Amino acid sequence: MALVMLGASVLVLLPRVLPNQYWTHMYFMVMLWAMLASSLNIAVGYTDLANLSHAAFFGMGAYTAALLSLRLGVPFYLTLPAGGLLAGAFGILLGLPSLRLKGMYLALATIGFGEIVRMVEINWDKVTRGPMGLPGIPGASLFGHELSKIGYGYYALLLLAIEVLVIRNIVNSRIGRALRAIKNDEIAANSLGINTTYYKILAFVMASFFAGCAGSVYAHYFMFVSPSFTMSDSFTMLSMVIVGGAGTLAGPLFGAALMAILPELLRFADLYRMVIVGAIMIVTIIVKEGDVRQRLVVTARRLGWFAGRRRAKAGEAS
Repeated sequence: MALVMLGASVLVLLPRVLPNQYWTHMYFMVMLWAMLASSLNIAVGYTDLANLSHAAFFGMGAYTAALLSLRLGVPFYLTLPAGGLLAGAFGILLGLPSLRLKGMYLALATIGFGEIVRMVEINWDKVTRGPMGLPGIPGASLFGHELSKIGYGYYALLLLAIEVLVIRNIVNSRIGRALRAIKNDEIAANSLGINTTYYKILAFVMASFFAGCAGSVYAHYFMFVSPSFTMSDSFTMLSMVIVGGAGTLAGPLFGAALMAILPELLRFADLYRMVIVGAIMIVTIIVKEGDVRQRLVVTARRLGWFAGRRRAKAGEAS
């Protein structure tokens, strides 16, 4: 608990000591990525459901907030749950393939879903204005004062804290135990009376809801939305979950901070910075995953055994 309080204090004080507006913006982006990674962790980390379309729900929330603000004048504190609810509703559609598909087949289905959503955003000109996007989205304001960059950072931090608290309560509840049971052995979970159909769809809905809320924050912060929510963003979110530690509360937070800040710190390397980031990701995953380490050790031993056999045969022939 003391460590949590210390971390929270650092996060609250940090925006006040950052050197410039650029790093204040990065602070906000880290909070936003952390929201997305934590939400994806519900499906990927706790339930082991491959999801490569998380950015689509992020975009749904952003477009919902943009359209409600521009067309109907809905304030930002109402567009937030609206974006989450719409994304959560579409999460049901994504959850349906998970009832019959697993592993890479489910991953391919989610990729297709994400591409369908992006094509709708690009081609539904009358609503989304296609590639031109939706400019002029009202910023978030309190008591008639628009939030500053620091204000947005604290707003995102508050939402992230609420999200993590909700996820922690879910994980420690009957729902969380059911999700972990499905992850460990779906057939065994089903035989124990767990409604795997319900809980798998619920995992997608919860993950999608939080992603939609993050999209709403994004729309009001940048005041512009376009069809820029691609599969690459979904891979980035997944990388944050895996690098930080899937199936843990703190893992996606650490992964989001690392994957968001590291490329900025490596800008001096210019073209090679993403190569460095990729190499760090690979090394991190190898170090973290014991089974991967074991495979490497076994492979090395087998190579050594084959090399020894060849030398022995060469000695006999001579």
